[in-house]
Amino acid sequence: MPLNSHYVKQAMDAMISVAPVTCRRIFNGIGIYHLGVQFAIILQDKLYFRANEDSRCLFEANQMEAFQPRCADKIESYFFQLPDEVLSKPDELKYWMRISVEAAHQGEFLDDESNIDLTIRHNRQASL
Repeated sequence: MPLNSHYVKQAMDAMISVAPVTCRRIFNGIGIYHLGVQFAIILQDKLYFRANEDSRCLFEANQMEAFQPRCADKIESYFFQLPDEVLSKPDELKYWMRISVEAAHQGEFLDDESNIDLTIRHNRQASL
C-alpha cells in the first residue's frame, strides 16, 4: 500500500511543532528521527511510536495497538499506534514523543547515519 503524502505531511508538521524531527523512507514506510535516533515509523498511514520494557505498559493502558507485521505470528512488538487525534493535541503529542524518544535512546537505535562520525565508522571498517 503506497504512503499517503498528505498523512505523512500532517504527522510531520504536528511533530515538528513539538520538537525537531526528520524523516526518511524505510522499507514500506517512513522512519521518524529525533537527533539521529529513530523513535517512530509511519506504515500504511498509521503512526507508531517506539516503546521499551518500561514504557510498554503505558501504551497498552491507553489501548494503543502494537504493530504486527503481516508475515509474523504474534511477535512482541515495541511500536504502538498513536491515535490520530493526538496529532492535534500538542501537549499530549509531546508527552508521547518524550516517552518514545527516551525508549529509543535507551535502546541506542541510531538509524540515521547522517549523524554518525564517519571517521570512527571508517576506522572500524579498516580494522576488520
